[in-house]
Amino acid sequence: MKSKFLVIGAGGHARSVLDIVLQNGEYSEIACLDSSWPYRRHIEGLEAVPIIGTDSDLESLFIKGYKYIFVALGNNKIRHRLFLQAVSIGYKPVNIISQHSFISPRVSLGKGICVMAGAVVNVNSIIENNCIINTRCSIDHDCHISESCHIAPGVTLSGNVHVGEGAWIGTGTSVIDNIVVGKWSYIGSGAAVVDNTEPDMLYYGVPAKKIKPI
Repeated sequence: MKSKFLVIGAGGHARSVLDIVLQNGEYSEIACLDSSWPYRRHIEGLEAVPIIGTDSDLESLFIKGYKYIFVALGNNKIRHRLFLQAVSIGYKPVNIISQHSFISPRVSLGKGICVMAGAVVNVNSIIENNCIINTRCSIDHDCHISESCHIAPGVTLSGNVHVGEGAWIGTGTSVIDNIVVGKWSYIGSGAAVVDNTEPDMLYYGVPAKKIKPI
């Protein structure tokens, strides 16, 4: 059993992550960092998990023996920044995998990834560091999810989809096969992506249409 585990974040996504952590029972001591500290000392519904500081305490807590970390923030850009900061300090990012997900043994997983309940990741897919694969996602064969992406609940990716760094694919979106989703783009909930998308752009609709830069 690994000893001290630190989670950055104390919101809804962090609660979902911690629920998996507690079910898996891998750590003897778990704590959170959040900007609401010191006004909040515990996470609602998970009172056994204390909030002990903010991300400004990362270096001092590493010295105190916290070595394993997970960044449980939904915002891709903030999660990306804090993931890189934690790794530069020396933390070991871990994967949080629900026992109720399915991941092919022929999938390549990076570090700091969360795979939620009901998610399916099929053969020869690649999930890079610091990604969220959320509840009931379906990621088919030979997909490539680049670093710091968020694949929201109920998303369906057909085969050979390449999702660029930092992209957000919203709840219930469907992406047909062989599509490239541009880095740091945002695909709105319920969209149907049938053409490649450009980087740093907002898309909505069925079929998905470019709305504006973000």
